Amino acid sequence: MEEPTLEEIKQSLDIVTVAEMYGELQKAGSSLIYKDDKSITIHPVKQIFSDFNGNIKGGSVLDLIMYMEKIDDLKNGIARLKELSSLDTYKIDPALQIKRKEKAKENKKIDFKKLGYFGTLELKDSAVIHRPIECLDEHNKLMYFIVPKELHKLFEAETLPAEYKDKILYMFSSLVGWNKHFECPSIVVRDDNNRIVDLIAYRPNKPATYKDWSDPKYIYKNSHNRGDDFLYPFRKEVQPIINREKYLIVGEGIKNGLNALLYSVPFITLESSANKINNNLINYIRDYHSKGFNVICMFDGDAAGAKAYESFKLQSGLEVDNFLKFDSNQDFVEYLQSEDK
Repeated sequence: MEEPTLEEIKQSLDIVTVAEMYGELQKAGSSLIYKDDKSITIHPVKQIFSDFNGNIKGGSVLDLIMYMEKIDDLKNGIARLKELSSLDTYKIDPALQIKRKEKAKENKKIDFKKLGYFGTLELKDSAVIHRPIECLDEHNKLMYFIVPKELHKLFEAETLPAEYKDKILYMFSSLVGWNKHFECPSIVVRDDNNRIVDLIAYRPNKPATYKDWSDPKYIYKNSHNRGDDFLYPFRKEVQPIINREKYLIVGEGIKNGLNALLYSVPFITLESSANKINNNLINYIRDYHSKGFNVICMFDGDAAGAKAYESFKLQSGLEVDNFLKFDSNQDFVEYLQSEDK
């Protein structure tokens, strides 16, 4: 019998039961919090946790164990995970998890039609004042696009090259919107059938009415329910690029995925290393690897990037190289815009 993968071991443990090892839990809506530390939230249905004081969002049961037991080394964390997985006490009850999911569906059903309506509004709002402006020469020849200052951080640029005109026009009619509530760029995520399945606020600003604020990088509207066939953001757009190449890049960050699309780079966006990679996506990547595609990692060249890189290798079981050195402090978008891209 084959030894279970790291992902299978994590999925076998109930994060609620494990969390109860560290203190008494109480209900907080559809989630659970500790009586003695209300900053830590356990999500029974998603099987993840967050700690806003520790700036952790979407952590797995492994992350919870390492965080609560102050384990810094990933190998020691995995050893502790395996130790708990050998005890029936912490195993997930499939029947209980089905009940949790059914109850969550009743409490929070997603109206994709409504989501699409709001996505269309955000695209229209962006088109009014946040659309790049064409810069023409004296012969009306397109020289470059001027990026509105509100979008500089999203593209790490004040101008975009004219040669990417078709991509730019597509992105700003279908993928880049404006969130009025958080006064920030909005990224519209679509599935393979062009249906809007998520709206993501990028670098949101704190509304005046908000008392508690963790300064998040992304705020997702619907990341938990994008549909059964959804694999990763921009798959619909990236798939034709992958089919033209014999390599693909794996990395994290919605912004990185958006910029990779702009420059026609076959980039699979894992979104965040804190979240587990679903088995369908792992199998999707492995399938390309088995077909002879050169799989390359492109995580940021810093300590967080190194951790994300090791996490991906463990979850996927692939021995692949990271393109950036982890002492370079260079990120994916900086590399794309460098002279030797």
